[in-house]
Amino acid sequence: MDKNLQTSLIDAIQIMVDEAVKSTSYTSSHVGLVKKLMGFDCIVELYGNDTTCKVPEHLHTQIGVGDIVIVQDLYNNSVQKFVQSKIGAKQ
Repeated sequence: MDKNLQTSLIDAIQIMVDEAVKSTSYTSSHVGLVKKLMGFDCIVELYGNDTTCKVPEHLHTQIGVGDIVIVQDLYNNSVQKFVQSKIGAKQ
């Protein structure tokens, strides 16, 4: 097979793979510290920045200021985040 043809095929495959990876959606999880509760919303410090997260109904009475929580970013775009679970409290 001609080397130019091989290179072109590899480049075309790489472009298709790159586009598929860009369009794949996935979630990400982060550990943070609850700073403020406001009903079913809360402010959580993640990596030194404050972010607003939703608190599910089943965790509403379980989470307090100073708790360490896992926050899930639903679409990995920093827009829709919610507290997934409590893993401890700041000492």
